[in-house]
Amino acid sequence: MDIFGDVSGIRSTQLKELKNLLLLRTEHPELIHYDLLNGICALSSLWNKEIALYLNRSGIVTAVAVGQHAAVKLPPFSARQSGRIRCIHTHPSGNYQLSSVDLSALSTLNLESMTSLGVRNGQLTGMEIAFLSAADEYERITVTAEQFSSFSYDDVLRDTRSRPGRSSQKAPDEERAFLIALADEEEGSEFLAELAELARTAGVKVVGHLLQAKRYGSGVSYLGKGKLNELTQELQNSAANVLICDDELSPVQVRTLEQATGIKVLDRTTLILDIFAQRAKSREGKLQVELAQLKHRLPHLTGQGESLSRLGGGVGTRGPGESKLEVDRRRVRQRLNLLEAELGEIRKNRITQRRQRLKSGIPLIALVGYTNAGKTTFLQKAMELTRAKGESIQGEDKLFATLDPVVRGIRLESGKEILLSDTVGFIQKLPHRLLHAFMATLEEVQNADILLHILDASHPKALERADTVQQILTELGCADKPRITLLNKTDKVSNPADLKRLAQELAHPIEVSLVKDNSLKPVWKKIMELLSAVNATN
Repeated sequence: MDIFGDVSGIRSTQLKELKNLLLLRTEHPELIHYDLLNGICALSSLWNKEIALYLNRSGIVTAVAVGQHAAVKLPPFSARQSGRIRCIHTHPSGNYQLSSVDLSALSTLNLESMTSLGVRNGQLTGMEIAFLSAADEYERITVTAEQFSSFSYDDVLRDTRSRPGRSSQKAPDEERAFLIALADEEEGSEFLAELAELARTAGVKVVGHLLQAKRYGSGVSYLGKGKLNELTQELQNSAANVLICDDELSPVQVRTLEQATGIKVLDRTTLILDIFAQRAKSREGKLQVELAQLKHRLPHLTGQGESLSRLGGGVGTRGPGESKLEVDRRRVRQRLNLLEAELGEIRKNRITQRRQRLKSGIPLIALVGYTNAGKTTFLQKAMELTRAKGESIQGEDKLFATLDPVVRGIRLESGKEILLSDTVGFIQKLPHRLLHAFMATLEEVQNADILLHILDASHPKALERADTVQQILTELGCADKPRITLLNKTDKVSNPADLKRLAQELAHPIEVSLVKDNSLKPVWKKIMELLSAVNATN
């Protein structure tokens, strides 16, 4: 029998051992022959590769595949075999939970059942079996290693077929994220809280988290070996199907974590870019998001395919695999060049607009600050109070609620006209190349006459967030621009001493609650003072 998949690095004697195991026939009512089970568990741990077996109703192995991050093209099943083949595959990570893609493969290949075997150190840790009902719903059964000897597959199969209209667990549609971070206890809780908010903003449900001290991290697997084992158990208990890391991962770390956990792995940058992709509405915003995504993905194009637990056939599972790597890289680079050229044209248009603005003498005030601090709410409030013309905007209590640059003209009571520019919010751990990709938007900050820094004064780490904004402004070369600090959300501040401390640390502080206060006169007054000072200097 041919062995499909990736057998590179495996000794011929070991392959022969596997082929001998495949001759074992599974008798009723067993799910799999006991010796065959022990044999594939031992080999799966030895090779650190998944092994997938396809058994027919007679208990005979009809196909086998081996793989680790390999695109495996399985032999087609005949129409007569449809619904009569069971797939049993190992998870060398020890996690025996079926993934959402495993369940999809059950449906796509029209299998009788799909079983995942958790394997650690050559021993079975447990198994999960799924059946598909007539109502296209999944019933999942967990069997521990201790229960396997008394488990009757035939009884379960018979019981499943006798209840075609039963109420079962539906295929998991939502993504359930487990969060991990490297940090000390105090700052780690803050990092995980922000990462959880990012995940929720992206539409993902958070089901758990794990924190490890930074000194114990790994350049290969991100987490240390002990924490990695703990993570696989936590993923199994939480039924997570996405792992999100609070840092930017290297391609090696992504592959290692995927191999260890058997689920999709995302890093902080990928998550932020996903939110950006949802938020971008204008042509410029969409171009900038695509540019940033491609620049982030390019180093990760290392040719890794999908683990067997993610391959069940169907769209996206066929093709030459590794031979596409250079083609993919070349296409990405070509697309990057096109995007940069198109954004270059947009930048030229902005330069023309900027020259016209300079001729008109209308000053530009750029709103900057940490994401969800209230920049868009301020612009909305300013337009309402001054009865400014232009399309109305709505602020949201979400991270990165505004991505596309928005500029509105405001005429003050004194008759002075100014331009307010709302830009993308800042956030900690913002990669430099991500900042560079949005330079077309952030040029409004670089060319502003005054920066209006809006800060959520009610946040327990308000001063640290102000430092993050300062660091990013320094990267943009804007740290020395005239700046006003708007201490927003003062209605949520319980201790007046906190406001006093912030006011002492930050430039030109003005306390305000944008949801309660009906006047921005102190802001306009301070802007006029700084503009006069700027004009006098020039």
